[in-house]
Amino acid sequence: MGNTFLYRMPAGIAGAISRPQDLTVEPQLLDSSNLFPAYGLGGKISSGKFVPVAASDTASVLVGIYVRPYPTASQPDKVQQVGSGKNFTGDCLVRGYVTVNIGADASSVALHGPVYMRVATPSASSPLGAFLAAADGSNTVQITNAYFNGPGDTSGNIELAFNI
Repeated sequence: MGNTFLYRMPAGIAGAISRPQDLTVEPQLLDSSNLFPAYGLGGKISSGKFVPVAASDTASVLVGIYVRPYPTASQPDKVQQVGSGKNFTGDCLVRGYVTVNIGADASSVALHGPVYMRVATPSASSPLGAFLAAADGSNTVQITNAYFNGPGDTSGNIELAFNI
């Protein structure tokens, strides 16, 4: 029973739009050779395609957050179905509220807390483009047009307001 909630439901699911009445989501062409590792990560436009943030990018390249459409197949599944070298569309939140995972306990993040994005030294729990509640030296950049609607949950899920 891995899906039983004994005490508290999660604050959300990474990449899920949390307030559907207040948002702008644009369809963007994704690059099948440069896939997002997860939903809820920052992305940029490169060669006309929406791709994950890369190492050493600045905050100015962030155009949106890769959000989860429902229902959907994961990106690797789509590549398998469509074929490699074929691109397909994905959803880019350019304004609104979305749940992200900060890779650590988010229960102590303050309301309107600052948002940082990872641009170096990625890990499994914090890939490039992941949003964080605390700076990590030169490994992160501050996203000044975003803030956390904290606190989140102990699994790292928290609501992020972007371009509001």
